[in-house]
Amino acid sequence: MSNHSILIYGTGNCEIAGALEVELNQITQINKPNLKIFARGHLFNNSCIAMYRRFKEIKEHVKEVSRGGIHEYFYNGEETIKTCELKISTVSEKSFEDFLKSGIEKLQSDEIILILIGQGNFEGMFLDFSERPPTYMCYERIFMIIEKCVKEKVKKLSLIIDVSQWHNIYMPLCIAKYSFINTIFVYERDCYLSIFPICKWLDEVLKTDCHWTHSTYKLLNGCQIDPHPIWWGLCSSKWEEYVRFPSGKSFQEFYTIYKKITIHKGTSKRIYSKDLRNKGISYDSQLTVKDIKEYFNVEYLQDISQHEIEKWLNELKICADYYK
Repeated sequence: MSNHSILIYGTGNCEIAGALEVELNQITQINKPNLKIFARGHLFNNSCIAMYRRFKEIKEHVKEVSRGGIHEYFYNGEETIKTCELKISTVSEKSFEDFLKSGIEKLQSDEIILILIGQGNFEGMFLDFSERPPTYMCYERIFMIIEKCVKEKVKKLSLIIDVSQWHNIYMPLCIAKYSFINTIFVYERDCYLSIFPICKWLDEVLKTDCHWTHSTYKLLNGCQIDPHPIWWGLCSSKWEEYVRFPSGKSFQEFYTIYKKITIHKGTSKRIYSKDLRNKGISYDSQLTVKDIKEYFNVEYLQDISQHEIEKWLNELKICADYYK
């Protein structure tokens, strides 16, 4: 296996906290001398996670958390050092930037694989329900922060992205603006809250002789994205035409370009859907009750009343504040 340096940023101030804790804890069992990992997870406490169980379609998939807070893991090729700060910390632009700077300093590598894990919507990533109102980070800000941190420190950055929802046009369009991003793989979950299998991926993919991107695509469902900016500029313009004048002809003109710069394995990503067409690029960072209602509807096919969501948010805020 070649040498690899990996950064992992997971945001579990939401319903994936239990699944994220399980995946991150497996880093402590790694024994691969040609590998370095720096990982950080923001995790809800179990009492906050328990509040999701009032929602029928969610409670069946939510896993318990043994310890909430901020979990950090540094594997240096010999041993894993794990540290925990036992308080809930909101995911923010500052916390993300601090993580990247610390990780790049620890890894000291020209080439890095950055794995991003969290819940998402069509406007952004890293949904965090520990604040009131809940927050997220828009695509534009995420990749601007990455550029700021890796510029002149990392020659080649590869991305593995695992978010529950993402905009199939605007997220890749944002990424395509940055020439230092070399390869992109967007993981497709096979069921609710089944997040990117970090250690399975390390065991099955990085030990092979072929490049890790080919092995990843063979092992896991998802999208390989070619980040060529000219192609994405043209793709975006054809998408906008389709949004303004949706028809079989305008969709085909868009899709002829789109399928050349994305290779997809898995279920359909609904790039023709009305919901996707109605979503533009957002620079907001807060979720309204209406947004959360829509999120639950799309994510779990569950129609929850705004009144019930309000009650849940109020109780969740009290719980999160207790652990801050």
